[in-house]
Amino acid sequence: MNAYFCICLDTLGWSPDRPANSCKHILDSGNHKGDGEYWIDPVKSGNPLKVYCDMTTDGGGWLVVCNVVFDGFFNISATSSYRGIQNYVDHSKMCLTKVAMKKFQTILSFTQLRFYCKKQNPGRTFHVVTAANSSGQAVIQYFSDLTDALPKACSLFVRMDDDDSWLAEKCHEWGAEENDIKVGKWGLSGVTERLYNHAAFIWSHYHWMILPDRWECDDFHGNVTIGDFWKIFVR
Repeated sequence: MNAYFCICLDTLGWSPDRPANSCKHILDSGNHKGDGEYWIDPVKSGNPLKVYCDMTTDGGGWLVVCNVVFDGFFNISATSSYRGIQNYVDHSKMCLTKVAMKKFQTILSFTQLRFYCKKQNPGRTFHVVTAANSSGQAVIQYFSDLTDALPKACSLFVRMDDDDSWLAEKCHEWGAEENDIKVGKWGLSGVTERLYNHAAFIWSHYHWMILPDRWECDDFHGNVTIGDFWKIFVR
């Protein structure tokens, strides 16, 4: 009698029939298929989301929550529902609002953010990951609208190997709070949509900005070219 053996992979997140909780959940399962599309259902609703996971950068497990690639048109799709993360394809120019981020944080309890952008002009890359410790939670709370307190900048992020930005280099000059500029903090006090409006900037010099009339990555009022991108991930 012939014997048959099945070596079966734990294909968590590979199909809508077996969704994971998050990209990190898939990574920790031990059988991911690299960067690409996966299925998650963090609230176990029975209505899973097809999302994009980065499984290689800084150990992997990153879920995209903002994906803006300039295509020649100046529109941005800001979504107030976390389910908007399934509209991650480049042409959608998707980015979650703070309302969506707040809801998603209560569901997923992510502990890190990663900001990644590059423009052909000036040609530099801004690519940083928030600190994976209790201090780094201040950044998570700010961008998830759980506090209005601007978090400190320099000690709360790590530069990725491809980061060559002036913005990350001069983090002690970031931010503006009340009537003071260059306060060494993330964000701009009073701003509504924090992920894409003055998330990190040095006044009148180097900015992270994604608005219909301002597309800035380590520059200030510079030209934008098709293919320039801004991406934000959570883990």
